[in-house]
Amino acid sequence: MKKYKLNILTFLLLIPFLGIGQIPKGHFLDADKSAERGYKVKPFKQNKEEIYHYAVLTELPFENDCDSGLSEKEQIACSEQNLRNFIYPNLSSEIEFKGNVYVYLTITEDSKINDVTVSSYPKSETTNEIIKEAINSIEFRHGKFNDKIVKSRLWTSFTFPSSSNELFSVSLAKMKEDENPEYKDYENLIFDASQYIFSNPVYPNGTEFKSAAQIVGFWMNRDIGMGIPTFGKFYDALTNENKQQFLYAVAMINYGLDQKVNHNRILECKPKDGHKYSEQEEVKEVQLGGAKILLEFIGDKKNNVPMTSKTKKYYKVYEKGELEEKIFK
Repeated sequence: MKKYKLNILTFLLLIPFLGIGQIPKGHFLDADKSAERGYKVKPFKQNKEEIYHYAVLTELPFENDCDSGLSEKEQIACSEQNLRNFIYPNLSSEIEFKGNVYVYLTITEDSKINDVTVSSYPKSETTNEIIKEAINSIEFRHGKFNDKIVKSRLWTSFTFPSSSNELFSVSLAKMKEDENPEYKDYENLIFDASQYIFSNPVYPNGTEFKSAAQIVGFWMNRDIGMGIPTFGKFYDALTNENKQQFLYAVAMINYGLDQKVNHNRILECKPKDGHKYSEQEEVKEVQLGGAKILLEFIGDKKNNVPMTSKTKKYYKVYEKGELEEKIFK
């Protein structure tokens, strides 16, 4: 893919997603069993239920090193990282899961754990139960809003296996500080970030979502040992109005890195003398693999990426198991 195209795609992802439901300022996306899609936008301060999001708490209900006087954005990043580190030592060493886990929980005024939701991608009930057991083994304290003891709504995430126990926002900051970043030092982080993007509903205002997108976008214009074949009928059918083309590029990176990290296969997708690039088997494999990842993701309405009439046609073909013929005929 030409560098100028990648620059455009990277830029487009870093501006707010058009056509996708935005999270209003002072609100967050919360797991909610009563919601049609499992999630609901809620305000940081839910006065009626006296529930307060961790972004606005004066005192967090667990051990942490977050400074006082942080902005909501800074408190979110610090709290998510500290909660993750607070739970992590209690996890079973037997976890062999590969993917991402998302955790929502409430701490009541009397320091009890309530309304725990744990979701994994790919879905793993075993992993979900291990995470729940770890959470229930922890002693929390009550949270405070100003001088008032309140219910606290918390969230964090985990990636297994992880190249780092850090949040993506922390890893991104460190990567930006690296004057001469080398791909080999960040390969696992890029893979983790691409996994994250396809593991939860699109949340364009979320710190970790934006950080994961920027991590992948940063390396799109650099040599990562494989080309990104962004062309062809399927690519042209996508629109960047909802960032589908960018997500497709990320999906192909995800597929290629999965083959390398988990299957010891290197799909270079680079031009070879005497071979038409679009007809190289590894190019077609990456395009097809990325298309399946993307269609599986946007085919689930809760992931918050509207489909166009064209992508709906490809999704129906994908469901029938005839995607390869549709893309390459």
